[in-house]
Amino acid sequence: MKLKAILFSLLYFISSHLSAQWLNVGKAHYNWGPFHVYTISLFTETGKYEEHLRPLMLSFNYAKPIEGKSFGISLIKDLDDLAIEDFSIKNYRDTLKSIFPDISPNDTLSYIALEDRGYFILNDKVLEPEFDNIFSQAFISIWLSPNTSYSELQPKLLGLEKEKEAPSKSEEPKLEDTPIGKPPEETKDPQPPSDDLLKGETQSS
Repeated sequence: MKLKAILFSLLYFISSHLSAQWLNVGKAHYNWGPFHVYTISLFTETGKYEEHLRPLMLSFNYAKPIEGKSFGISLIKDLDDLAIEDFSIKNYRDTLKSIFPDISPNDTLSYIALEDRGYFILNDKVLEPEFDNIFSQAFISIWLSPNTSYSELQPKLLGLEKEKEAPSKSEEPKLEDTPIGKPPEETKDPQPPSDDLLKGETQSS
């Protein structure tokens, strides 16, 4: 009986935040070369962003298919590159490699950051486990910190600039599978990561 009460409380807690009155702060399109990969949107309860504001939600609406493990590996690299004090990617590496299912076009992956925890949601499904506030702040920093490598997205994500409509499928080339990481500046014809690259990352962890 006690277990049922705990599960009910947890479901109520999660559903209440899923249905919260989120207001959009801004959105930005992330492109890999000529390919539109996803649109990222920032939401708060006020429609404005302040550092360390909670609750907060980042949502990614995908235009391209993404392998779940590939997404996790790219996320690990982005977090590690930030070199945040008191944050160790080792504490989250294994979880990030296994938590994400494969993502299809039109799927929405969201991260909700609360005062003391955070969690990913794929469409309407909560992905376990929860993450602590240290991870939440690091994840948010990938896009919103002054040291972000996604600086071209930040003004639009914060609502300082208006984003144009994403290109339609007929306006861009086809791509079977696209990674989320940033393409090298010198690469004119970006390609998805090879199987050898993914295997190398797995062996090095």
